[in-house]
Amino acid sequence: MAEEAQRIFVVCTDLMFSARIREAGASSGAVFEFIGSAEKFDMAADNFNAVLFLMDLHHPKLGGDEAGELIRKLRASPRNKGVYAIAFSRHDQPELLKNAEAAGFDKAMPRSLFVREMPEIVRRAASRIRTAG
Repeated sequence: MAEEAQRIFVVCTDLMFSARIREAGASSGAVFEFIGSAEKFDMAADNFNAVLFLMDLHHPKLGGDEAGELIRKLRASPRNKGVYAIAFSRHDQPELLKNAEAAGFDKAMPRSLFVREMPEIVRRAASRIRTAG
């Protein structure tokens, strides 16, 4: 049962990035919760243990300052306070990345670096899901 409750939370509407994230998790057995609204985020946070939180800082509804609110909500939750959280953004907006780290993300990186590192990040999170039960 604990295995079913574990998820990788993803806030991303960019089809290319979403597809790459899904692809990275396909062979490793990752279980994703793609989130597109504040309501769905709250529902996911209430029902699942997040082992990883991936946040596109350019999400039309949840990006920018709202991303800071999301990570604060997760960190305040006993169930999800230890989640590893990564925010990604265009390289030409370093202030957005700095603000994400200041808000509580463990790592904030340009999209180009995220794309390179993401398969390994997802693989590691998926291995935690598989061994949780």
